[in-house]
Amino acid sequence: MSGFGNTFMSVVNNAVFRGGSLPTLTTLYISLHTASPGADGQTANEPVGNGYARVAVTSNGTNWNAGTVADPSVINNATAITFPTASGSWGTITHFGIWNNSTATATTNFIGAAPLTASQAIASGNTASFAASALQHSFDSV
Repeated sequence: MSGFGNTFMSVVNNAVFRGGSLPTLTTLYISLHTASPGADGQTANEPVGNGYARVAVTSNGTNWNAGTVADPSVINNATAITFPTASGSWGTITHFGIWNNSTATATTNFIGAAPLTASQAIASGNTASFAASALQHSFDSV
C-alpha cells in the first residue's frame, strides 16, 4: 500500500464534493512500521518502547519537495528525517506512516503510508534516519 488512508480519503471526498473542509495539517508525525499499516493505520506493527517515538515534521516547502504532476503523483521529504536512537530492538522497518498526532492511534489520525525503498533493521544503539528524498508518498490518478 502506498497512499492515503481510508478515513483521510473520506475527508477529501467530503471536502471536494460536499463543501466540507480539509484539515489544516501544520505538523505531520512520521511513524515506522515492521509491515504495512494498511488502509486504516494499524499500529500493531509500529514499534513500542525502546526509545521509539514518531517524529514531528512541519508541513512546508522546506521539509517537503513539491509533488510531481505524474501518474502516480509523488511527494518526498526535502530534508533528512531522523528518529531517536533505539535503546532496544525496533525490528526490521519496512514502511513509514503519516499521522496528524504524535501518539494517537485512531483511524481519524492516520493520513497515509508507503513502503520504504529499502528495509532497515533497527537494533539497540541504531538511529533510523532517512536522507532527503528517501521517504516517498504517492497516489494514483484515474
